Amino acid sequence: MRLESYDELTDEYRDRMEYEIEMMHQMGFATYFLVVWDYIKFARDNNISVGPGRGSAAGSLVAYAMGITNIDPVHHGLLFERFLNPERKSMPDVDTDFCIDRRGDVIDYVTEK
Repeated sequence: MRLESYDELTDEYRDRMEYEIEMMHQMGFATYFLVVWDYIKFARDNNISVGPGRGSAAGSLVAYAMGITNIDPVHHGLLFERFLNPERKSMPDVDTDFCIDRRGDVIDYVTEK
C-alpha cells in the first residue's frame, strides 16, 4: 500500500501516523524530518541513487509517507519506538545510502542549503 492521501488511510495507519507526528513534535524532530526529506528529494530529482532506507528509521510511517524510506513499517511490523521515543538518549538518525559516484553532489547541496 502506497500512502496517497490521509483520508484514504485505515484506522491502523491513521492512528500510527498521528502518534508518530505527535512524538516528533513533542521531541522536537519535525524540522529534522523536513531536512532529511529535502536532501533525499534533491538526490532523487537529480537521478542520484538513494537506498530504500535502513536501520531504525525504517520503522517510521511518517518517513515512508514522505518518501524518505521505501519500506511500509506497518505492513512489515516494524516499531517506530526503536527510532524515536522519549527514553532514547541519543539523537535519532536516518541511515541514508547514496550512490558513491554522486554522494559529493548531495553533500554540496546540503552544505550550500
